[in-house]
Amino acid sequence: MSASATRPLFGHFRHDASFAIRQLNRTRSFAIAAVLTLAVGIGATTAVFSVIERVVLQPLPFRDPDRVVNLHPTKDGAPVAVASNLEFASWRGLDRAFSAVAGVVSQTSLTLSHGEFPEVVLGARATSEYFEVLGVAPEIGRGFALGDDRPGAAHVVVLSHALWMRVYNGQQAVLGQSLRLDGESYQVIGVMPASFDLAATNDALWIPLTLSSTDLTEYRRRYLQVVARLTSGTPVRQATVAIAGVEASLAVQNAMWGKGYSAEAHPSLDDTVGNVRSRLFILFGAVLCVFFIACVNVANLQLTRGNARAVEMAIRTALGADRRRIAVQLLTESAMLSALAGVVGVALAYGLVRALVALSPPGVPRIEQVGVDARGLLFTVAASVLCSVIVGLFPALRTAGGSLQTTLREGGKGTGEGRGRGRVRSALVATEVALAMTLLSGAALLIRTAWEISHVDPGFDPRNVLTAQVLLPPARYQDFSSGIRAFRAIRDNVSLLPGVERAALTSSLPMSQGLRSGVGAQGQPMTDGSRLLASVRLVTPGYFSAMKIVLREGGDFTAIDNQTAPNVAIINEALARRLWPGETRFVGKRIEGMDPSHQHFMDVIGVIADPHDISLDAPPDPEFYIPLEQTPAPLWGGLQGSLTIIARTASDPMTMTSRVRAAVDAVDPSLPIANVRTMDDLVRTSRATGRFNTVLLSALGAIALLLASVGVYGVVAYTVSQRTREIGLRMALGATPAAIAALVMRRALSPIVVGAAAGAGLSVMATRLLREQLYHVSPGDPVTLIGIAALLVGVSLIAVFVPTRRAMRISPVTALA
Repeated sequence: MSASATRPLFGHFRHDASFAIRQLNRTRSFAIAAVLTLAVGIGATTAVFSVIERVVLQPLPFRDPDRVVNLHPTKDGAPVAVASNLEFASWRGLDRAFSAVAGVVSQTSLTLSHGEFPEVVLGARATSEYFEVLGVAPEIGRGFALGDDRPGAAHVVVLSHALWMRVYNGQQAVLGQSLRLDGESYQVIGVMPASFDLAATNDALWIPLTLSSTDLTEYRRRYLQVVARLTSGTPVRQATVAIAGVEASLAVQNAMWGKGYSAEAHPSLDDTVGNVRSRLFILFGAVLCVFFIACVNVANLQLTRGNARAVEMAIRTALGADRRRIAVQLLTESAMLSALAGVVGVALAYGLVRALVALSPPGVPRIEQVGVDARGLLFTVAASVLCSVIVGLFPALRTAGGSLQTTLREGGKGTGEGRGRGRVRSALVATEVALAMTLLSGAALLIRTAWEISHVDPGFDPRNVLTAQVLLPPARYQDFSSGIRAFRAIRDNVSLLPGVERAALTSSLPMSQGLRSGVGAQGQPMTDGSRLLASVRLVTPGYFSAMKIVLREGGDFTAIDNQTAPNVAIINEALARRLWPGETRFVGKRIEGMDPSHQHFMDVIGVIADPHDISLDAPPDPEFYIPLEQTPAPLWGGLQGSLTIIARTASDPMTMTSRVRAAVDAVDPSLPIANVRTMDDLVRTSRATGRFNTVLLSALGAIALLLASVGVYGVVAYTVSQRTREIGLRMALGATPAAIAALVMRRALSPIVVGAAAGAGLSVMATRLLREQLYHVSPGDPVTLIGIAALLVGVSLIAVFVPTRRAMRISPVTALA
């Protein structure tokens, strides 16, 4: 387009923009209300988009991240989180599918001896291919090299950026320095970049995972996470076919596995994000509802202004004005409104992002990196443009499209707004109500879920219970007996503290995933095809009384349940029902499992009431407990010298922290304690994800309800003002105030009822997306739908009360003047 051709267009735009600004300045109250309404929709939508963009859409900070996959065994179609050494070794040989394969044991507790007190850090043990698979170069130094993971190799460690800054203040001289981990010396060879920290499950450091040739034939225990880099041009589906074939062959060779095993390759980003993806997209759908409600609300306001200016536009058209120019001018006004709303919305989005990050539950990956970046600003621009179209297009066409004769006939003084425009306004109100009901129904289901979960008996009493993790460095406690003596002394010391009523040790706290082991009733064949995978927790005597867990049958462990005594176990009711269905007495029965290398029997001496040991919204998991001193060797190795103290106190448990620290120091001052918290805090944390979604959807639902009620009020108030003359005539002819009220209410409630009915249908479909987040509530719960519909109608009645009352008080003399 030539410069001469663009000058008229620019001139028109400048004229329209100037005129739009003058028009908005004349109606400041309307402009402020419209801008704030749109800003709420734009700001909330931009904030949630910014979270989704960083958490879900942003690639992991790897080289060619789409080629990095996690490899999982599957059992009966369900992925198994970890693999055996044999599976890892077999998959590593698939050169056509993978250029590199690494085995990792992540989130490993390690004792870091630095400064005055030792501390527990989370690290990862990985084979030498790990950093090659991810394709991330260290910020300084090097990663693992071939041979670093061989038996007898020198101990080396790679630090995370966060640990480097905290311990070494970012000094370059850290390379080559020694670091003591679990009592052994490790040489620092590299530091990873800051961007890698959050992508690596918050591990603070990485040390080589040493696997001998004998280790690589081990197939009984699964503890490895396996990550691989696809060869160029190899799709994920082809990699799945390759490892599934290997898995099928291994299952045939190792009869203990049984049937139903296969394997899958998953994009690493999918595993990192997990179910957070679906939760965030549900939240995004909710803010989109608010966004469209805000747009419809302002569109209704614009239509109201258009009706007021209909005579002006009709006369301008009759005098020769181009209807397209009039429509463009009105669209320019809407664009100005949307642009101002976009600016305010960006400011609001910055605040909302900070709030979302602060309120987010644990486990949301990369949430600390969320901010309104260039993509967020571009999204804001797109949202503002969409706003201007929704808000301005249809009202502009309606306003600029009328004729003088029609406008004067329909829009005369106080006689009404015209059937066409009345139907449009009613349709917009019905749309608002339908969207609001959809959003409120989802929020109500989550609120009911939260209420149901809050009334679930966890099976233990979390009040006045202090917990603290203790870690025994393997270099100092090399055998089972020395570790048991230390843990026994720690428990005894804590038990004797003033203010401690009961104390015990456990391998894993309630509300957390414990170790898993295959078990079966005595006589059942011990293959994966028939054994039951159950949670196992190692505890000291007194654990059940300290947690106030009810024993249904039998008794607790005692001091005589040691290495020389017969093996015993206490099971929960869920495991008892699975192993011996239909029976009512279980004490004296025997279970087999724990150690796949030989038969390992345990006599059942007690049955406890089912505690919700994984989460409150999940059914109790089959589980069993064994005395700490009877821990089989394979399971002891899996503990990595880590147990947790449980102390039930007479008062505020956090006041006992220093005393518990002193009780541990009395056994060994070099032992670190970590994760000091109360059981109440742990229970609250387990509810954090559900509470996060419930609070946000409830807040958005409240905003939607407010916007919808304002929209209803605006429509009814405007209708009453436009029908002042008609109402006056009716009253002059004998209509009573009650009849006038009935007329106004009937016409006002019609679009509300239609919107509620449409919203009920939308809610049934939309709330199915919440199925995985609901507990004891069905997505299409009729009680919830009826309650929300009643709420909307009730709020709408309140919204129409003022204009209806005004209509009842119209004087026939004033109306007819």
